[in-house]
Amino acid sequence: MESSNAAAFDPRADDVFARIARRYDRLCDVFSLMTHRLWKARIAALMAREEGELVLDVASGTGDIPVRLLQRLRSARGLKRVLVTDISTQMLAQARRKLRGDPRAEIRELDAHALDLPDACIDVYSISFGMKICDRGRVVDEALRVLKPGGIFYCLEAARIPFEPLHQAYLAYMRWCLPFIARLATAGDASAYNYLLAGIHDFPNQRVFAAELEQHGFTEVSFKNMTLGIVAIHRGVKPS
Repeated sequence: MESSNAAAFDPRADDVFARIARRYDRLCDVFSLMTHRLWKARIAALMAREEGELVLDVASGTGDIPVRLLQRLRSARGLKRVLVTDISTQMLAQARRKLRGDPRAEIRELDAHALDLPDACIDVYSISFGMKICDRGRVVDEALRVLKPGGIFYCLEAARIPFEPLHQAYLAYMRWCLPFIARLATAGDASAYNYLLAGIHDFPNQRVFAAELEQHGFTEVSFKNMTLGIVAIHRGVKPS
């Protein structure tokens, strides 16, 4: 499979997430009209049902997924630990503030493309809205490497509404309405929006991405559409 970065994002060329770290959560609310909160709650609920002790969340940003997951794990047996990772020191600073010293969370600055972790050490792996700004081939290979046999992969990402006229209407909204909103919310720094828009346009649809996961070696691959298919939650299993 030819690897690609749907958003053509290079953090070495544009340190956009350092600039917007303190505003990132507000931008997510603006871009998604608050629905990102429902999507993140859903993937956290699915992850909480999985067995195992160690969860790796990559491209964690401000820590929304780890926070939601740990809230759900308070009453769970076999309490999990969560490794919270990102390449942005500024974003992880916001995650640290949200996690408030929870002893079950470990925060580390790690690159999803080349994780400084041993083989087969992770029970559950997750990435949410980070795959579109990464070289997804390399990221998926790293996920497969660090997962234990039988370990579970989750990815929450932009998808394609199956009803094409509705999908085109959604893209039109993204093209014409959100740039204005984004410029106001970012005080003129539109980089974050530009990467978001490019990623939404060029990220593969649900079935194509599921096929990519299978090509890289995952089994039992499935996906769940959310909000008509604006986003999807993908799940795969590392063969045992």
